[in-house]
Amino acid sequence: MSLQDRLPGTYRLVAMETRTSTGDVSRPMGERPAGMFMFDGSNFSVQLAPSDADGAPVVAMFGTYEVDEIAWIFVLTPEAATDPALVGARIVRRVAFDGDLAIFTTPPMLVDGVEATTMITWRRVSG
Repeated sequence: MSLQDRLPGTYRLVAMETRTSTGDVSRPMGERPAGMFMFDGSNFSVQLAPSDADGAPVVAMFGTYEVDEIAWIFVLTPEAATDPALVGARIVRRVAFDGDLAIFTTPPMLVDGVEATTMITWRRVSG
């Protein structure tokens, strides 16, 4: 099944963690953040809320998305977002499925000279 056919649906957040090349693991939105991600074939909407008041902001955005079947990624293009810097940006996520779970992984980024990748695990609830 193609990514374009498999991705549409509604997902609830299970976990979010960032891992570094030095082996450190952190949870940027707390231990049990809440969230929902919806894809309808060409549009998306996502909301993430931290579980504790550790300064992590609420993330919300909506817009359009496209998939790259060969790379098995999707690219979000927000039309509106709680962070105005994200509007019009291209946000890339690699996708892996495991049963009703979807794991979205960020491209590696340098944080204080150390490579970090965030994995966001979602459970499909409809679609």
